[in-house]
Order: sequence, then C-alpha cells, then structure tokens
Amino acid sequence: MSSKSSISDALDRFRQCSKRALNPSLVDFIEQVQSYDYIPEITRVAEDMGLHASTIWKFMNVLKEKGFRFTADVDILRLGLEAVTLVLDEYMEYEEVFKSTLRFYAPLIPWGTFLIYLVPRGMSETLINSLAGILPREPREIIKLTYSIPAKPNLRKYYDPKTNVIRLDWDELLNAIKSSPKEAIPSGALRRGKFDEIDLFIIRELEKNPFISLKKITEDLNKEFKPVTSINYIRVLRHFKNHIEARGVIRGVKLISAPLKEHASIYIAAILRGNPAELHRVGKALVAHPYFDSAFFNPIEGIGLILGSLPADEVFNFSIFLDKLREDRIVREWSYYMLDYTRKRMLTIPYVILSEPINELVEYFKRYGKDRVVGDVLAT
Repeated sequence: MSSKSSISDALDRFRQCSKRALNPSLVDFIEQVQSYDYIPEITRVAEDMGLHASTIWKFMNVLKEKGFRFTADVDILRLGLEAVTLVLDEYMEYEEVFKSTLRFYAPLIPWGTFLIYLVPRGMSETLINSLAGILPREPREIIKLTYSIPAKPNLRKYYDPKTNVIRLDWDELLNAIKSSPKEAIPSGALRRGKFDEIDLFIIRELEKNPFISLKKITEDLNKEFKPVTSINYIRVLRHFKNHIEARGVIRGVKLISAPLKEHASIYIAAILRGNPAELHRVGKALVAHPYFDSAFFNPIEGIGLILGSLPADEVFNFSIFLDKLREDRIVREWSYYMLDYTRKRMLTIPYVILSEPINELVEYFKRYGKDRVVGDVLAT
C-alpha cells in the first residue's frame, strides 16, 4: 500500500470519527432522555431541560445524521420471557439460522456460532429439543437467563467530547462494583395478565424508534396484520397504556452507542458464575459503561451473561479485571467468548413469540426453509 493511500485512509477515518463526535449539549440531551424509567414525550424533555421543543427535535435530527439511534429498554421478565443462549462449535451463516424467536446472532472467533433466543418462560427445553434437527451438532453450552438489567450508557461519566474518546479505567470499574449497594434480585415471574400480538407489535416498533407516534404504529400494524376489520387508534392506545405502560414493560429509553465504538472491534460474551447479588452488582456497573451493551442473569442458577465490545488492546485487560473479581470473591468463575463484531445481529422481539407455539414455529422453518416471522435488525 502506498504512503499516499495510507494517509488518505487515515484522513477518511478521522473525518468519520469527527462526524460522530458528540458535543456537551448532545451528551446532556442523551443523559436527560435516558434518565426516565418510561418513554418521555418530547415536550416533557424540553420542559425538564428548559428548552423549546424545536431544539429537542434538532438534537434528535443531529444524532440521526451522526448515525445514532435510541431504543426502548424492554424488561423481558415482565413480558413473561426468558433468554436461551446456545454456543455452537460449528459455524452457521445467518441465513441458515432459525430466526423466528432469535434475539442475537454472532459467529464465534475462531470458529462457531453464538445465539440468544427469547422464549416464553418455561419453554427453553421445548426450543432446544425442537432445534435438534436444525443445529449441526449438540451445543457446547446452553445457558438459560431469566432477567436483564437496564443498560443505559453513562456518557457524562465515561465519554470525553473534546477528544471523542470513551474513557476506560478497569480499577475505577472494580471500585464502582465494590462500593455499590446490594439489591434485591428478582427471581420469579412478574408477568401480570396476558400479552398478545398487538402488544408485541407495539413493543417491536418502540424498540426500533421509541418516539414513533401510536398513530403511525396503528397504520403499520394494519398493513402487516391485514385484519378483516381495521384495528383503530383507540384500541392501540388502550393496549399501550393498559398492557405495556401500566405493567412496566418499558424501562425507559437508551442510546445505541455503536457509532462511538467503531474502534472497539472485538465483541465479547462474558459468562460469570457466583452469588446472584454480586453478579447483579457487576452487571449494573458494567452496562453503565458505553463499551458494554447488555447484561442477563439467572439468579436461581447463579449465572450471568455480559455482552459488549472492546478495543483489541483492552481484551486481555478485561481478563485481568475478571480475574480480580474472582480473587476478591465477587465472582466464582468467569470465561468469555470472542465474537465477530462485523457479522453480529441484534433483533427486535418478534410479535408471534407469545401467540404461536415454539415447536410449530421451528417446524415451519424445517418444512419451508424460511421463518414464519423475523424480528427487525436493531443493531449490527
């Protein structure tokens, strides 16, 4: 490669990083939006920040131009769902994978596949047995996870707008874990009442855009469902207010911070075992950092899963950090898998997940070679 092309590539990378940089006003806006435990109205955000609503919409448009987006933070426990993680020794292309209840897909490095499915609570074994004819071989590891921690990146604490750098100090994170209070860990189902396809469709759309209007959701719902009698706005509003909002299914809004992490090219899936209260403290501290995306746990089995992306030169430091947690008896065991950052997929929750039996969805895939319904790609 010539020195001229190297300089050109470097300038292109610099321009892309500059384009995605966040100024202090945008950071303050993001932190304000993430501070609510529900989806706020734009007028409410404007009022709380002492700004005009048009300024808030300007912030939204600037973030969109920079490649950022918000998503609704969904509580899978309150939906009556659980996550099933499958680690495969064989590589499966995305097109080969059963996707009707798929939440996350990524190839393993150097070889293999990492999958997370969502299923109705208590249906993990049904999914695993149904997938027997699709998976190339028995999974190396199967992990059932029953709840997730709200994951909202704290940019005010960890992002420097002047340098466009995410600050990472492992000792600081370790101290944050040690100094955090222990909290009660949910272990049972909190689901109150039943959710139907209308509820799940609304949630899917809010994951894609938490500020979409319910009128637009009503329009899209009728286009997709094609009901004999149109579903009206009042019915959709009632589902949102009585089924979703009142039951605390949406825990607020969070930023998908992927544009800030293009240099963080190694995606990590860390599996931790130990005391549930300690694992909860670890997960809560990590998902406040922009490098970490999600934290799932199973308090009964004392196991947790942390997903996130790291720069290559921080991966071994992460190993040292995890082993310090073990030495300090905060976790009992740790391990992690490295995943392909460029091929990973995070999908929205499919709206058929509670209305159609898992085994029938898998059978449809086996018979026709395609999925009945697939969630939309939320992040790559």
